[in-house]
Amino acid sequence: MSIGIKIKAYRQELNLTIPQLADLTGLSRGFISQVENDKVSVSLDSLQRIAFALKVPAKNFLADQSFPPELVKENARPRIKLGDEPEIEILSSPFGRQLQVLMTELPPGYQAGNCSHTHEGEEWITVLTGKVKVTQGDFSAILETGDCIHWDGSCPHLCQNASEAPAKIIVALTPPAMLPVSKIEQ
Repeated sequence: MSIGIKIKAYRQELNLTIPQLADLTGLSRGFISQVENDKVSVSLDSLQRIAFALKVPAKNFLADQSFPPELVKENARPRIKLGDEPEIEILSSPFGRQLQVLMTELPPGYQAGNCSHTHEGEEWITVLTGKVKVTQGDFSAILETGDCIHWDGSCPHLCQNASEAPAKIIVALTPPAMLPVSKIEQ
């Protein structure tokens, strides 16, 4: 599928007209129409402006195919263990993807991160069991089983077990921030 067809599909999905997309990008209506009809090539700068306006990564326009499904069996999940830190299981495909899903159990009182902990991208956390206190700047909340939070990882944040029992959480990161440093033998 051509870049122009993909741009048009994303634009229509957002119910945007060509003039509206032109206003959002600072590009001319005629240029956007020509791009969508594959009459002209689009520069990387213009593609990035269009992608930002359409709220999708620019790479979505360049990839010819989506990646195939990749099954991660429970007994084959990579695990990360650094010193005395809790073990982290990588639930998602371990390499080459933009989304990483992790699961860990936080011991009572354990705190992940601190007032200066940051990383690139977004983070999403859900509590499977227990209670977890999350803090980002002036925001603080206690998450209980089934509760979720979604935040910008580039803002300092922390997550700590707020109960006297272990708390199990799932964390999704984009882009991935954890690499399997060492695999724990079962």
